[in-house]
Amino acid sequence: MEPQWQPPHDSPPPYPPPPPGYGVPAYQPPAYGPGAYGPPGHGWPPPPQGSPWGPPAGPHVVWAALLWGLAVVSLIGTLFCAIVAAAGFWSNSYLDDTGVTTTATVTNVQPFTDTITVEFTTDDGAPATAEFVWMTSDVPAVGEEIQITYDPTDPSFAFEAGSDSGAVLAVVYVVGAIVGLAVVIGAVIGAVIVHRKRGKAKRQRATW
Repeated sequence: MEPQWQPPHDSPPPYPPPPPGYGVPAYQPPAYGPGAYGPPGHGWPPPPQGSPWGPPAGPHVVWAALLWGLAVVSLIGTLFCAIVAAAGFWSNSYLDDTGVTTTATVTNVQPFTDTITVEFTTDDGAPATAEFVWMTSDVPAVGEEIQITYDPTDPSFAFEAGSDSGAVLAVVYVVGAIVGLAVVIGAVIGAVIVHRKRGKAKRQRATW
């Protein structure tokens, strides 16, 4: 019996790749809306929330809570800086008007902070001690005598004579208050934007 003829088992000839865009529909439906799914009651059901074909989900409510919290904290810091600044301007003016200038001896100097402790005798002959931050660059050494201006009603409240230390500190706190106020405004605007986006997303979801 003669063997029957079998077709060769060679692989088919290679075909060229399809041209670009072949098999891709020319029209793509919108991501969501009546044009994609038809009117209510017809066509496909609405896509689930979070689906790439559904309405965009709004920002998470956590972002709004964080922004409101940042606004509250910044507002508290702003008020604190404003109060300290006002107190600094007032104390500087108060010592200029009613302060008593005398000689004091430096008894301690704290490194890094330039806080010095001085001892002196008031006009009443009573010993007193005061502590304040030295604002200029040449920090006095322990044992050195310097001129200070103190409050006669509270000798522990004193500054370097002729210095505007209170005003300088007040200016620093004014800058801090301005920065804090800017943060408050930015946080409030951000929270309002988040709420608006969430409301817009909620209205879009309500149309399904």
